[in-house]
Formats: sequence, C-alpha cells, structure tokens
Amino acid sequence: MYITADLNLFIAHTLNKNCTRKHMSENKSLFVWNNRSYSATELIDLEEVPEYIDRVQSALRFCLSQDSKWTLRTSGSTGAPKTLALSREMIYASARATLDAFELVPGSTAALVLPAKYIGGFMMVVRAYLGQLTLHLYEPRALLHVPEGLDFVPMTPAQFIALQEAGKQLQVRTVLLGGSALPARYDTSSYPGVCIGYGMTETASHVALRPLGSTVYTAVGATEFSVNTDSCLCISAPHLGIVQLQTQDRVRLLDKKRFHYEGRLDHVINSGGIKLHPEKFESICDAHGIQAVMSAREHERYGQVPVMVLRAMDDVKTLKKALRYWEGTAMPKEVCIVPEWPLLENGKLDRLKLQSLIKSHPDRLFPL
Repeated sequence: MYITADLNLFIAHTLNKNCTRKHMSENKSLFVWNNRSYSATELIDLEEVPEYIDRVQSALRFCLSQDSKWTLRTSGSTGAPKTLALSREMIYASARATLDAFELVPGSTAALVLPAKYIGGFMMVVRAYLGQLTLHLYEPRALLHVPEGLDFVPMTPAQFIALQEAGKQLQVRTVLLGGSALPARYDTSSYPGVCIGYGMTETASHVALRPLGSTVYTAVGATEFSVNTDSCLCISAPHLGIVQLQTQDRVRLLDKKRFHYEGRLDHVINSGGIKLHPEKFESICDAHGIQAVMSAREHERYGQVPVMVLRAMDDVKTLKKALRYWEGTAMPKEVCIVPEWPLLENGKLDRLKLQSLIKSHPDRLFPL
C-alpha cells in the first residue's frame, strides 16, 4: 500500500514537473542581466546571485509553480508593516490589466529598477513573464542607468527626480511612477510619456492612472470608485476580486471612474476642530522651492497644532512668504529644523517617527 502510494505520488510529481517544464519552454519572455539574456528557466537556475536577482528568481518561481497565493509585506508607509497573501488570480489579472493599459505586447521591452520584494517590482516580473516581454534587470538604486528605446519603466518618484537633477533624459516610451508623492515642481506636462499610478499592495499594484501634470486619476480596467462618509476612496475591481475596499485616502470623486486625490485621512492634523491635510500645504511649499513637510505636536487647548519641518534655516524666510497663500486657520505658528527627515525603507517619509522627533526635541522648535 505504501509503495503504491509513494509511486503514485512520484508519478504525479513527475507529470507536474514535465508539464511545468513544457510551459516554461513555450514562454518567450527574456531577462537581460549583466549584458546577457536568459529565459525564465535559465535565470532561475543561476546560482550565487545578488539579493535583488534572488528576489526576481523567487517571483519567477511563483509564476512557474502551482501555488495559489503569494505572500508580501507592505512597506509600512501608513502604519506598521503587515504581511498580505494575494491570490494568483488577482496578481495575474492586475498584470494583464497593466499590459493592456500600456499596450505592452510580446517582445515589448521594459526595465526592472525596483526591488522585487515589494509589490511594484514583483508585479513587473509577473508582467514580463505573462506578457512575454524583454525585461532588463538592474540593481535598485537612486540614480539609474536606463537604456534608450525601452517601452516601459516603472520607478519611484525619488529615482525620477534623481535622473532629472542629474540632467539625464529618459528616452523611454512610458514611465510609470508610484509609491509616494511627486513634488509639485516635477509634476508638470513637460515630461511626456510619464504617468503616476494609484494603488497599494492590497490591490496588487495600481488601479488608477493620471498623466503627469494632471490632477485627475482614471480607473484601470473594470475598476470603479465611490466614497464613504469621510470622503475616503472605496475601490471595487471585479477583475481583481475586490468589492468596496475602504482606503484612508481622501478624494474628490468626479464620477465612478475618476477622482482627484486630496490626502491621507490618517495624516490629517486636527487643530481645534480644523482638519488640515499636510500634503496640500507641502505642495504649496514645493511650488515655492521650499523643502518642507507639515507635522504636528500636541497642544492642551487645540489637541494638535501644525509644525513646519525644514532642513535648513535659509528656508524660513521663503516659508514666511509662502504663508501668505495659506488660510489663516491653517497658519503654522512654529518651525522645527532637522538635518534629515526620517524615512521608511522604501524612501517614503516616516510621519510617525517625525512626530516622535518633534515631541522628544522641543528645543528644536521656534516661533515663526
């Protein structure tokens, strides 16, 4: 009995392995690393590779496996990082929606400049495999070298800014930015072919897109939007199996396919009943060439009061000029100077740590 069971298990495993190998041989995706091209199978078989390639291999193993789910950790930009399990159906549906949205067909070229351990990089590997793209693999870093003539490159706003400040022109058909906000001075239509995605790990990448220079996000695929009583976005995406996913993103809904983003509800500063959205005022500062973020400190009477956090004393004078454009009730009365803003692993501002820094260093506060 045990021999027969073991034999049946062996036969099933062998058949499954053979089917998987046949599927791999039919897939025409290519992965370019260190000036060499590899099939998915060849890349997986490489040994002693750097960590960022090892993550790509893991993503490809998922594509070639029978696993029903893939486990990822969120970045922690809106709270403590958590582990999420996404279904294969959702992952594949999201990848196909992106391929369709950007008209990526077999043979189209792309680059991976994001870490594959997070959703943005992981999904790019999946898109490349499903869409049979040619994907160039690079170590994720701030200042990139992106070859000319590619069809599609997802990157972070920080990477995009580094390229612009270095005077490097992106000769790419489409650049997709995501993961954090882009400063207002770079959010202009003078960068053709660049768009910004809206999404999160829970949605397996973006569910809406907007061209650079526009303030309106438009749904991808069958996605539709609504808002709750706090004017926070609710997402329904039947192709992803999502029904009324509640977010903490406050928006102005234009219709069921379009919205204007206003800011995070959990970033709101409640000062004496007046609710302030830091992102709004940070955009005003950025438009005046000021590197500033809005945080808050506790206050006995008002609960919270806004504090502008700057990185240099030289910005105080310019900040005072920018304050003329602000509503009186939102006027910050204090400034805090810190040499470096605390960042999360993915490069986003760690707002919780910034508030803790202000609370623990009252000596750095001074009135405007």
